[in-house]
Amino acid sequence: MELRPYQKKVVEAIGEENAIVKMPTGSGKTFVAAEFVLRGLKESRKINENAQEESTSTQAALFLVPTCDLVTQQKRALKRWISDYYPFHIAEYFGGRTVPATKFDVLVSTPQAFLTLQQTEAKSKWFAWSNFFACVFDEVHHVLKDHPYRIIAHGIKAWEKEGNRVQIVGLSASLTYAVEHRAVEQALANLCHDLSVKKMISPTEKELVRSGYVPQDDNIETMKKPWDVPENVIPESKRRPHEMHGQFMQRVDTKSTTYFASKILLVVREIEADIISCINNNTCDCEPFKSPIRQIKLSTWEDYAYRMKCRARKGSAMQMMYRLCEIWYVALRMVVQSWEEEEQLVLQWLIINDGFRKEGWFSPKLESSLNGVERLCYCSSIQSEKLQSLTTNLIEKRKKKGVSFRGIVFVQQRISAYVLSQYLNNHKKCIDHGLHAGYVAARNSRITPSVKVRAGEATKCINDFRDGSINVIVATSVIEEGFDVPEANVVISFDYLKDTVELSQRFGRARQKTSSLTLMSERKDRPLSALKDVKTIQESIIIEFDPEKSKQVSLARKQSQNDRERAAFSVLNDTARCERSPLEVLNMYAAKTKATTNIDAIDSGPDKIFRCKIVYASLNRTMDGSGEGTTKKLARHQAAKNILDKLREMDKEKGM
Repeated sequence: MELRPYQKKVVEAIGEENAIVKMPTGSGKTFVAAEFVLRGLKESRKINENAQEESTSTQAALFLVPTCDLVTQQKRALKRWISDYYPFHIAEYFGGRTVPATKFDVLVSTPQAFLTLQQTEAKSKWFAWSNFFACVFDEVHHVLKDHPYRIIAHGIKAWEKEGNRVQIVGLSASLTYAVEHRAVEQALANLCHDLSVKKMISPTEKELVRSGYVPQDDNIETMKKPWDVPENVIPESKRRPHEMHGQFMQRVDTKSTTYFASKILLVVREIEADIISCINNNTCDCEPFKSPIRQIKLSTWEDYAYRMKCRARKGSAMQMMYRLCEIWYVALRMVVQSWEEEEQLVLQWLIINDGFRKEGWFSPKLESSLNGVERLCYCSSIQSEKLQSLTTNLIEKRKKKGVSFRGIVFVQQRISAYVLSQYLNNHKKCIDHGLHAGYVAARNSRITPSVKVRAGEATKCINDFRDGSINVIVATSVIEEGFDVPEANVVISFDYLKDTVELSQRFGRARQKTSSLTLMSERKDRPLSALKDVKTIQESIIIEFDPEKSKQVSLARKQSQNDRERAAFSVLNDTARCERSPLEVLNMYAAKTKATTNIDAIDSGPDKIFRCKIVYASLNRTMDGSGEGTTKKLARHQAAKNILDKLREMDKEKGM
């Protein structure tokens, strides 16, 4: 295999400097990274082009990817590129896998798994930074958020302060989640600072097209949607994910929720009332019921119902009530997560799970509320037209492309992927036209407590898609990043796009010239045109990138970080609270100082004592704390207290 001209140019431009490479999805970022790694290995081992010598250097390359499934895929790609020509050993590691037992030349890993390796295998020099000459961050934009990538970036920075060096190369199709011009500039400046970047590289569109790459941005069809969101939902500009629960409960208290949301909530309350009535009338022997819907974490609602269902006597009326309760808690969660916009998929979830089943012992109020929501399933609505448009679009594309048809439908939530795939597989017209759907979500994740994604299920779905056993995948963002599905020739974004990362990743999955790309919904404050403008802004920033200017930004950021730490010192100075609730205080301090905390590992030795290590990483400093105790909680608290003590002493020395 040979690099295309623009790929070769990018590799040569990287040289020996820390660099960020922005290239469109499908343009061969992995090949660029593989060639960069190969050249580094050859240089460090002084291998002649015509001689296959054994590796002698102790240093290796670290290749980080954000998901477990990508580890195997990228290892396979690196092996094809590297090991076919030189006898280099490429190892892989992610949670649940055996720790590499032999010396490697390249390690492909998820970031969290690598952080755990550095903790649990501290005595092995193989996983220390001194063993790596380079670190590749695939999908490097994750460094910008609270992610293990960011902890690793800060860890490298701290290690390099001692005069060491690890060359960093970051790869992505889009470098920021920001949309506004100033926010985009700031995000890229932050990214460059965190990774000590000296170069930003991106091939021009002319170079891409000249070498056979087919840009797809201009081919995206935006549906003239006959649907819209329900009236009186919270405007998009005022939505804050961390306030989602609070805003919904406030709307409940003020009776300002949508009609649909109020109907779903009414059923939930009537189910809860029937459960309480059953317990109070002593018709069952079970523990008291306490409604969980005031808890901020939405998934705890269904978790509670699932636990109570499992504790109830098998086949009892109470077990059936808790089963129904779990189903409707999930429905309410879907409503809240969608900011009360989603209706049709909620109804489909209830239909799929027999959520309208009625028993003779149900109270009249519960039965009436169930009937009220069930009637909505048969009412023609604006939102129901969205599902009809989706099925019509898929069927038309299936007719046009025949047996070669392969469609990917992107959604925001795992539950939406599951429900939509079930809907398509049960839709008569879809069945008649040969549509067979599967869904893809993160490995070992769950849809609900009763519906889990098994290990290997996503990979099997992708393989079935490639060989034609299924021809539609409904997927969340897990398939956006890096999954190689060249067979895809239809991509539909069922939900709106949040940022340019989704724009680049989603529609980059279909790389054939005749591919069909459709956007079914747009955010009013982030239309497709605005997201395309952000991509243009990124290109101009890359072209005009100046390392000296980046240094000035770095100095300003350090000063801002110092100011944040000075303002947050009062948190550290509350020693009584630090003694009482150290983990809570550490998390509060990290939030105020825009830092990250990561629990590396909690292990129990032969002495049955739990040992824990927590890493705190901010723009200015990285430190760890160790703790031990007879329980995991005590070990975590001791480790957090250890960090708080170090931070307090360090800040006192600065005169805070």
